[in-house]
Amino acid sequence: MWGASFSVPTSVVDRFLLSSEPEQLRALLWVLRHASEQPTTEKMASDLHWTRVDAENAVRFWQDKGLLQSDLRPAPRQSEPEKPARVLPDVAPAKPTPADILQRLNEDKDLEGLFKEAQQKFGRSLGYEGQCTLLALYDTYGLPMEVILILLQYCKDIGKTGNHYIAETGKNWALEEIDTMEKAVEKVELLRSCTSLWKQLAAYAGLSAPKPTAVQSEYLRTWSYELGFSMDMITLAYEEMANHCSKLSFPYINKVLRNWYEKGIKTPQQAAEYGQSFRSRSKENASEPPASYDIEQMERQLWDNPIVKRKKD
Repeated sequence: MWGASFSVPTSVVDRFLLSSEPEQLRALLWVLRHASEQPTTEKMASDLHWTRVDAENAVRFWQDKGLLQSDLRPAPRQSEPEKPARVLPDVAPAKPTPADILQRLNEDKDLEGLFKEAQQKFGRSLGYEGQCTLLALYDTYGLPMEVILILLQYCKDIGKTGNHYIAETGKNWALEEIDTMEKAVEKVELLRSCTSLWKQLAAYAGLSAPKPTAVQSEYLRTWSYELGFSMDMITLAYEEMANHCSKLSFPYINKVLRNWYEKGIKTPQQAAEYGQSFRSRSKENASEPPASYDIEQMERQLWDNPIVKRKKD
């Protein structure tokens, strides 16, 4: 069992273990295992009992992250050492005493102003736990006062003003190096946009989750901000996915939208015209009926199924 072995980049665990999906991890492990054998998506699909489209979707994730090359071989190691992941402690269990907090307020007028504005925002006294949380964001995580105030306003707007949520959110912002007002405003706009997109998609598709996962949020951000797709196009891509997958697959939706993006398709009308053109070319190129169903035929059928919007009760 522990005979032959192969290497896995440490960044897979350090950076992508929580943000990648199980299918993506399976694909990467398969590629690393067969790196010396000229691996292909066709062979991967056969070994893992996937369609070729599923294999391509999983591989594209690692190509986008720079770990795999276009020929499915592991990307070469960088000449410079990888920057170590920033590590921040949780809010310190050994909390400051009330006397410690009072001393810090006397030393730093900005901190005193932060406490006062936080109380005004929440309309209540911070209490000892709230003071410890803000002091940790300010001293331990190093967030500027204006960034913390934007963070507190966002937490208030979404109805999550508990000290634990504020502390975890502040820690994540610090890890993302959101250390200016501009970065904080951009972060809040992104969070609100992804939440809005998720609510629209969830209502359309009948999804019950109140908010997207971190991975789903990244997909939504990419589709909306980087690729510039409207919600109409995202739901259209969702329908394409629903016609071919038994369960929700964000990688499949991503594949459809990236295909449209590469072909300059930005509106539902352009998508419909492309589908019609695709069917026409397929009929012209068909010399004889296929002996059996294969993945190529399945891909051609992707455009043969009409897009029907699902009505909600």
